[in-house]
Amino acid sequence: MTRPVPARRWLLSFLSGGLLFAGASYLAARRLAHRLVSPEGLAPAPEGRESLLEALRGGASIVSEFAHPGSAQDPVELSAVFASPGRPPERPTILFLHGKGGNAAEWEPAAVRALGSGYNVLLPDLRGHGASGGEFVTYGLLERHDLAHALEAARERFGIDPGRLGVHSCSAGSAVALAFAAGEPRLRALWLESPFAEADAMARHYLSLSTGIPSFLLSLTSRWAVARAIRGIERRLGFEGSEGLREIDPVRRIARVAAPVLLVYGRTDRLVPVPFVERLARALPPGSEVWETPAGHCHHDNEAEKVVGEEYRRRWKDFFGRHLPVPVP
Repeated sequence: MTRPVPARRWLLSFLSGGLLFAGASYLAARRLAHRLVSPEGLAPAPEGRESLLEALRGGASIVSEFAHPGSAQDPVELSAVFASPGRPPERPTILFLHGKGGNAAEWEPAAVRALGSGYNVLLPDLRGHGASGGEFVTYGLLERHDLAHALEAARERFGIDPGRLGVHSCSAGSAVALAFAAGEPRLRALWLESPFAEADAMARHYLSLSTGIPSFLLSLTSRWAVARAIRGIERRLGFEGSEGLREIDPVRRIARVAAPVLLVYGRTDRLVPVPFVERLARALPPGSEVWETPAGHCHHDNEAEKVVGEEYRRRWKDFFGRHLPVPVP
């Protein structure tokens, strides 16, 4: 005859199992949280810094790689490329911001096109990417200060006018762009491509794509643990109070943007599906535009420029031409 298990032993077994499960969940969540702040993307980082420089030299009289400091909160040396058709102080500048896992090289066609239209171009490797230092990405919390340093360095070196500035951003670079634009009243034009509205939903979707774990399971089982792991990363980076990775809110940021915005998204985008964009589109400032394309995610094989080609280039030239005109010689 089987002896009954004492209630006390059953309770200890239950608690031990719960602790083991919680510990395993936390360790797994730390790995998930690291995916969110790691500079690695879902695809290999693009190569071709030399190709970028060579292409820029074909349309510019000034092409320069330069280093500049980053945010004092996490000081690292950052890298950027500047190019100009000539007389930089007389021309407006377009700042190109790549996404998670990217670098400045992926902007080669767009930067060459901007040079051909008469703009200076500034192409930073965001922290943790390309030739820049840094261990984590922070979706604008640190990068906005990095960009202020990059602009100041470009002003000192090349004489650019920070009051004549436009931004073209892609994917997570759009979160950086919104953080920067929210505190930069001099910005004249902001092109957001494949942005997202809700950081929490986007985080679960990104983790689902990168791990194969269904999004609803991430929501139910590891949300608390990922949040706790993120808090550990925040402490390491020195964030205090409400200013942290959990507080990233593109909709709140866009409410503080004074510049006109053109928001571009694709109906077939797997990385940032349409519902992830719609709330942001509704919050755009007056004078902004929304363009839905039949394309996928920016800087992928089915990106808008490759799918709708000539219309994309026409809209780009028209938007920046209206809000950030190049002076006629």
